[in-house]
Amino acid sequence: MKKREGEYPKTLTMAVKKLLPYGVKDYYPPEVERLNYLLGEIEKELKLWGYREIKLPSLEYKELFETTLGRKVKDGFSVKDCSDGETLTFRYDFTPQIVRFVLHNRKRVYPLRIFYKGETYKSGRQLWEEPSVGFELVGASSVEADAEVVALIKTLFEKLGLKNYKVVIGHRGAYDYLTQTFGQEAVNKKLFTPQMAPYLKTYPLEGKGWENLNLPQEVLKELRTLRELLEAYQIGSENMLFAPGAEPERDYYSGIFFRFISQKGQTLARGGRYDRLFKRLKEDIPATGGGIKLLPLLESVEEREKPSKGVYIIDTTPDKVLGWKLAKLLREKGIKAERDIVARDIDFSVKAAKEKGYDRIVVIGKVNGEGIYVLDPQTGEEGVKDFAKELLKLL
Repeated sequence: MKKREGEYPKTLTMAVKKLLPYGVKDYYPPEVERLNYLLGEIEKELKLWGYREIKLPSLEYKELFETTLGRKVKDGFSVKDCSDGETLTFRYDFTPQIVRFVLHNRKRVYPLRIFYKGETYKSGRQLWEEPSVGFELVGASSVEADAEVVALIKTLFEKLGLKNYKVVIGHRGAYDYLTQTFGQEAVNKKLFTPQMAPYLKTYPLEGKGWENLNLPQEVLKELRTLRELLEAYQIGSENMLFAPGAEPERDYYSGIFFRFISQKGQTLARGGRYDRLFKRLKEDIPATGGGIKLLPLLESVEEREKPSKGVYIIDTTPDKVLGWKLAKLLREKGIKAERDIVARDIDFSVKAAKEKGYDRIVVIGKVNGEGIYVLDPQTGEEGVKDFAKELLKLL
């Protein structure tokens, strides 16, 4: 049977199907460019607050995660250490790594402000390999540290032009008090009773309603301090809600914790105080921090006006020397320049340039007696004459 044009052999088709495992994805150039822009803005803001970048390994001893998290890691990805047979696990959670990093760092100066970026690996979710950026404030036990973490994320989101999100604040002390009073199942499942009703609601942080709840005084005091500090930094709290019955998303949260939620219900960022994580390793070190989830944030942030994408050069002359020369001159001036080196009709080259997003298409050849002209990528017609004159000066 004759193979149809464009049809893969059966063996190749099977191989192609198995090339990309479930739970991971490829990132194409436009998505990578937007991710890098987002990373750049996040890093810029973190550095303004005094945070310094660290790099953490992708592999740790499995025991680290299980000891700090207090449970077996069943949905992680593990391998055997070739040297000693120990089980290693790909980064399951950043926070246990931070604990290990801090304990290894004997020259730490408090408060320690650090940030990091990378992927976590976990099978019990849509993407097994998920990129994020996190930052930690270690060595400060005051609510001022918790307020800084929340204020930093809110400031960043404001600069990114992010709107229509809410911040849900919880507290380990409130949650523990309610589970002791009403039972863990009643609190976690939000089982309604007249007594539980006031604790099933969410309360605007800037309001006074939550201050009348029967909760430990230490919890109410910390929430008041959080509100006052955010107001002092001129951080609007109109979209911030206190949920007295909120279950901590991380077992190691030990005080104030929070979650930034998009209009679609996606988690954009989360974090909280995790002093108890150090205590599991017999260390008394206060710490709080936050993690920013890049992919949901990418969906929520409106794409801004793109900067110039550079120059795409189509040289129709036989020797291509002029194209090489122009590309070199443009790059020396810091302008991105890509040459079209596929033998094809000029219309297909122009189409390729447009699909790549270039806002200047330079065609070199005998046109209008000048030998060089610039196309408008939107219309495909000759235009941008001032730019063409500048190119002629360069050459």
